[in-house]
Amino acid sequence: MVSAHALAALAKRQSLVPLPEVKARALDRPTPPNGREALNSSHIAVVAEVEAGSAADSVPCAERYEADGAAVIALAADTGVAGPTGALAAMANVYARTQVPLFSLEPVVCSYQLWEARAHGASLVLMHPPLVTDEALISLVERAGTIGLTPVVEVRSAHDLVRALRGEATALLLRPALRTSPGSIQSTLAKLLPLVPSGVVRVAAAGSSPRSDLIASAKLGTDAFFVGSRLLAGGRPGEGVATLAALGAHPSVTRGRTR
Repeated sequence: MVSAHALAALAKRQSLVPLPEVKARALDRPTPPNGREALNSSHIAVVAEVEAGSAADSVPCAERYEADGAAVIALAADTGVAGPTGALAAMANVYARTQVPLFSLEPVVCSYQLWEARAHGASLVLMHPPLVTDEALISLVERAGTIGLTPVVEVRSAHDLVRALRGEATALLLRPALRTSPGSIQSTLAKLLPLVPSGVVRVAAAGSSPRSDLIASAKLGTDAFFVGSRLLAGGRPGEGVATLAALGAHPSVTRGRTR
């Protein structure tokens, strides 16, 4: 469930910027870059997460990841009220300084958040089935598409996958819950990825070893590879954005995909 704090923060934002105003702001922006196309390229696209924080922190990090070859920049959710140091303000600043699609990681539970994300420069938005009903998921996926956003439904289990496909999801973030076993994420991905129908974009999340996880995921047919901010902040040699982007574009990896 969405935490009480997150719901309170959302309600506060709605009181500060009513829906008609946030819609007007969204529609005043140019159409954002196509998120689905960025994920579904001829190679394994890298989605690099930037930690929630101030624009002073987020913008240089996002610019570096873009220069290193990230196809999409994901911005971590911030449960605080949108303001000068909030995730939404940071996203707007990143949008102004980069060209790649931006992925808002705040889970969407109502249409207000779709317009809000669009108004701040997002191309992609995240949805997670356990947080909404089947009817709401279908509605949110459809509404996102109509206003120029790519809805990405997060899947952590086979049950999530069933609900995501029932909700007519066209892009999935396969991010199994972290277990104690180092290979558990790849084991779960190996079970889930073959169940995803053709035509649905598959984004696999990195486990503890991004480089080997990317190669393994490619063999299973993933289209893109999500790397969390904690893994990138670790600065492990050979597992930065530039290395992963080069690996994802390497012919040997691309040819190994079972699409």
